[in-house]
Amino acid sequence: MSRADGQEVATIAYKVIISVNNNEEVFTLPHVPVDFPLPLPEQHNETYTGLSYDYRRIGTLGLRSLSWSSFFPVGKRYSWMPAEALEDGWAYVSFIERWRDRKVPFRIIVLDSGGVCRLNMPCTVDSFEPSVRRNGDIAYTIAITEYRFVV
Repeated sequence: MSRADGQEVATIAYKVIISVNNNEEVFTLPHVPVDFPLPLPEQHNETYTGLSYDYRRIGTLGLRSLSWSSFFPVGKRYSWMPAEALEDGWAYVSFIERWRDRKVPFRIIVLDSGGVCRLNMPCTVDSFEPSVRRNGDIAYTIAITEYRFVV
């Protein structure tokens, strides 16, 4: 991709991988939205009022959460899809529904175009809303929240 002044601009493409149960099942998303969120946790700080001054206690980090909308192709391969992505959108829907029903946490991994991991987070799926598009592809909206294993 070139800018108006002729210099090359790097295009960053992300790959999003979702797995369960220590990679028992692994799926690469076929389409990643352009503005894919990479969440940072909120910090739960507290302010206490003293006799002369207020005091601030640095709190714990909260759970990260994110949501996005995209689609799964059905019966076709688009040129921009990662090689590992499936053409069967219903397999993605089944995967998410099956593991949610089993109450098993998911793991989301986000890799940048250089293969550098930008997010590796165990999570739960809070909501998943698929719908069929006119062309047969499956549009969806998903919301996830970080899951912390109790040790």
